[in-house]
Amino acid sequence: MADAWDPAKARRQLRSAPGTLVADALLDQSVVAGVGNIIKNEVLFRIRVHPESSVGALSARKPGELVTQAREYSFDFLRWKKACVLQKHYQVHTKTICPRDGNYLSYRKHLGRARRRAFFCEDCQRLYGDEA
Repeated sequence: MADAWDPAKARRQLRSAPGTLVADALLDQSVVAGVGNIIKNEVLFRIRVHPESSVGALSARKPGELVTQAREYSFDFLRWKKACVLQKHYQVHTKTICPRDGNYLSYRKHLGRARRRAFFCEDCQRLYGDEA
């Protein structure tokens, strides 16, 4: 969240690990410091990317969207937390129904290397790559 933060460096870090799941990449503090599980779930929902997608399979613009939204959601998160309204703004984290299409969300208790909970919509969050 610092002004000196370099989004280009974060995008380079992402590209350096093409086989990594985006869910793990977002939680990697060397890519985007400060991102935790809530932010991971919400950012991937915002950009419509399935958490089991591989970084290297993302379309050309998705890494930039991921980095931008991780930063934007971090600021939103802080503002909502200070106002004690954070949970009211969850779109998918700990939810059961997708706010976009009304379908049931998928829930995985132990996803990826980080073994963190994932909440996502199989219908509106695209799965990139067949190795996920």
